[in-house]
Amino acid sequence: MKVMQKVFIIPFHVKVLNDSIMPKQFNGAYVSCFVYSIDYVDAVEKALKKLADDGLHPEEILQPINEMKLSDWEEYLRNTWLENVNDLPRQKDFEKAMKSGLVIYSPFSSY
Repeated sequence: MKVMQKVFIIPFHVKVLNDSIMPKQFNGAYVSCFVYSIDYVDAVEKALKKLADDGLHPEEILQPINEMKLSDWEEYLRNTWLENVNDLPRQKDFEKAMKSGLVIYSPFSSY
C-alpha cells in the first residue's frame, strides 16, 4: 500500500543564533516551513532540523499547522503570498524541492 504524502505548513516563531541565515540586526522572526511528508511528526522533525541547520532557534511552534496537496502550491501563493509570488518557487520547482526532501520557507516577518 502506497503511503500518501502531503505538504505540511508549519508556522514558527524563531530567534536568531550567531550562525544564522538572517541578518544580525534582527532578533527573531515569524516564518512558516513547507515540508512534504507522510505525517505531522515527521514534518515537524524535518522543519526543526532545517531551522537548526540555518541558525534559527524555534521559540514556539505556532498554530494551526495546515496541510495542502502538493499540486495546490500556486493557488496557495495567490491566496496567501501574492505580494511575494516572484520570490518563491514556481509550481514545478516547488514540487521538485518537496519530492527531494527539502524544506521551503515562507517569507520571514522579521523584527
